Amino acid sequence: MMKLITIENRVSELLKFGAPKIFIENIGKVEELDFQVEDVEMAYFYLPQISNYKIIKDFSLIPIFCSGETFYVYAYNDQIEKIIYFELENDQIYTDYEKNWHLLLMDIMIQYFESEIDDGIEVNDFKNVGEKIAFDKAEQLFDLLNLSVEEYNIKFNEKDKWRTEIAKKLNIL
Repeated sequence: MMKLITIENRVSELLKFGAPKIFIENIGKVEELDFQVEDVEMAYFYLPQISNYKIIKDFSLIPIFCSGETFYVYAYNDQIEKIIYFELENDQIYTDYEKNWHLLLMDIMIQYFESEIDDGIEVNDFKNVGEKIAFDKAEQLFDLLNLSVEEYNIKFNEKDKWRTEIAKKLNIL
């Protein structure tokens, strides 16, 4: 049976499991990540309704943040602890971050970069967002992402492989 940690205990429980304090405090408050890293209100509405999902059934869950109808949660039981990303109405884990908070933050930053790439993004703006979520490798990540359009498209075609390469270069994996 899935157990949902109360909203009152959410922050202290996430901190206990190693979540960066600055990141947790700024969820839903970083303008640049408005629709990407939203507060957990929707999670507390929807998660009790989907408690029969196999992916969360035998876990205690702590909502980390929402992004529309997708959820990022810390799931744990006596044997397993992991950060997972999944969508409403789909009983499938899309990303299992294990217990790697840095990998989650890297993915947030990559999504931010991708959302701004057409308008152009400056390294200082990227670093500022990184500081707001406690991602101290923003400048290095920016350099790894800031490629020519041709190079970026080639790398993007094998996005999972590229993401793993980036994480290794940043010493996250």
